[in-house]
Amino acid sequence: MPLKHTVNELKLSTGASGLIVNVPDSTVMSYTIHFRAGNDFARAPEIHQTAHLMEHMAFGPNEEFDTMEAFSQEFSRNGAFSNASTFDTNMHYYADCAQFEWRRILELQQLAITRPRFLPEILEAEKGNVHEELAGQAHNNPRVMWQHINRAMGGHSLLDNEKIATIDAVTVDDIIEHHTRTHTHLNMRFVLAGDFSGHEDEVKTLLESWRLPRGERLEPRSDGINAAPPVLLKRADQENSNFGIVMVIRRHLSTDDLVAMAALNHVLTGTMHSRIWGKARADGICYGMGSNSNVDLDGTSSWEFYGQVRPENADALYSLIVKEIKRVAAGDISEHELDETKQFLTGDYQMRGQTVGALAGWYGGDYFFDGTIDPIADADKRISAITRERMVALAQEFLAAGIWALGEIGNVKKADNARHYKTLDTLFA
Repeated sequence: MPLKHTVNELKLSTGASGLIVNVPDSTVMSYTIHFRAGNDFARAPEIHQTAHLMEHMAFGPNEEFDTMEAFSQEFSRNGAFSNASTFDTNMHYYADCAQFEWRRILELQQLAITRPRFLPEILEAEKGNVHEELAGQAHNNPRVMWQHINRAMGGHSLLDNEKIATIDAVTVDDIIEHHTRTHTHLNMRFVLAGDFSGHEDEVKTLLESWRLPRGERLEPRSDGINAAPPVLLKRADQENSNFGIVMVIRRHLSTDDLVAMAALNHVLTGTMHSRIWGKARADGICYGMGSNSNVDLDGTSSWEFYGQVRPENADALYSLIVKEIKRVAAGDISEHELDETKQFLTGDYQMRGQTVGALAGWYGGDYFFDGTIDPIADADKRISAITRERMVALAQEFLAAGIWALGEIGNVKKADNARHYKTLDTLFA
């Protein structure tokens, strides 16, 4: 079972809100501070990487430390770890530290977030670092492929080379403007996990002291996602190809829907005895593939299949994918498969939440998305409630929507890409 814990939502007088995950006797604190402050909120498209650069600079000089090195040395002197991530919509600051120094670490995080000094020389250095980071991603074929699939379906996310082209135009004034507009109390959410027994009032007082403007909760950007023609990115020097197949529906899957989709994905690709990946592996046509389901802030949900396959085996793999998805959509799921899947998911969920960081991640996922709190203890009940009827209905819903795309990157001929698309398109007939 997950670590014993309780969850309490804190609504601060400043307008910020978050969760305290109290884990008695924990020797570690783990936290994430969240803002809707990603690249979508840049003041103008030509300075798209403002948020990314600002995140890098947040670990630089601040009101009390003159250099990045001095701040890093102080933050990590007892083994604490910190980092940050920037996405299209969200920005996260996160850290792990020993429980005995939770106050000191949160006070240092406050300095980094609320009192940074955005200096021109630091900006120039971080422009180089961000350029290096994005240039390195050009060799990440799955990332490149999914960016092109998103673009083909009408998504607004930039390709990495387009992001790079916006770096040089960003100024210190742009960084300051972005920070002032996005790093506000109403736009802030947090999850803190650790042993806070008897200290919740102290945590609340500390967080309410953060010197930020009140601001507003920023709204995510929305796309008009539509079906797309086949996407092909040639890589003649690559023996196999990466592929991505995505289906979209125009609603948010509920938590119960997502659990049912997890069961469906397990049946199809979850193990070496699964219908698609297990069969493909046994027949020697695909070494690695998987599937998952997601919800997006734009009001859509997706069902994705992905992996690697050599061009000569792609037809067999795609035919297998079509066959098995059609089977489940027709209701062909046995009681044995359903029982086995529930047992697997129960064991998998019981192995989650074994660290304070895992608990913080569990609760933060939903809370940062839409403010809901999904107790990890409820996972067993949700798994027990999975029905074959719900799994079948969800598969049918994705197929009926007909919003889908195929992307391939590798040594694939255009005619082969078109044929693969035609095979998969029979799912939506």
